Amino acid sequence: MPLVDLFDIKDNRVGIWHITESADYLLSQMDPGREELDRYGEFSHDLRKRQWLAYHLVVKQLIVPLRAELRYDIHGKPFLISKSHQISVSHTGEYAAAICNRNSAVGIDIEKMKERVIRVKERFLNMAELEQLGSCSNLETLYIYWCGKEALYKLNGMPDVDLKNDIHIHAFDYLCHTNGTCYATMTTPGVRKKFMLNYRKFEDYMLVVAM
Repeated sequence: MPLVDLFDIKDNRVGIWHITESADYLLSQMDPGREELDRYGEFSHDLRKRQWLAYHLVVKQLIVPLRAELRYDIHGKPFLISKSHQISVSHTGEYAAAICNRNSAVGIDIEKMKERVIRVKERFLNMAELEQLGSCSNLETLYIYWCGKEALYKLNGMPDVDLKNDIHIHAFDYLCHTNGTCYATMTTPGVRKKFMLNYRKFEDYMLVVAM
């Protein structure tokens, strides 16, 4: 199955791809440039190849009819060489996702939910977040926090942002709905800014976009 969901959140276009096709098939749908082919050739693991190809195809769907040729900056953040949109991409297991916006920086993260996150929550949650969660740190809520911080890290695009201390997810009520909204504050040198996070749960995956 190719693209399984395509939706809008405010001024952002989001797509999710279920990766069931072969790498050869996905490559045949991509129409890559020379540099993209060179980068693709660096991957040896089949699943990694298919994830890379799938998120390129999501971006292609998001900005059609424009050309979706990607490059990566010195920190590994992808961007369109056309500069027509700001983008962010993510992948996990058999899913890939992307978001685009014509003007503003955006971030996205998708993760398959696993119980291990409960054991390592102190690595990415600060004391204020641990206190506001209290005994309500169920699997879904923890992944909203984790994916939200990862999405904001990607939105910022700089490696010196500390997930635990520089990004704070504000308290919110998680009512086991499949999607919802919460807010976060990210602090970078000289700047403290509030962002909106939109989360969506499907199957055993959590997706969060930051804007």
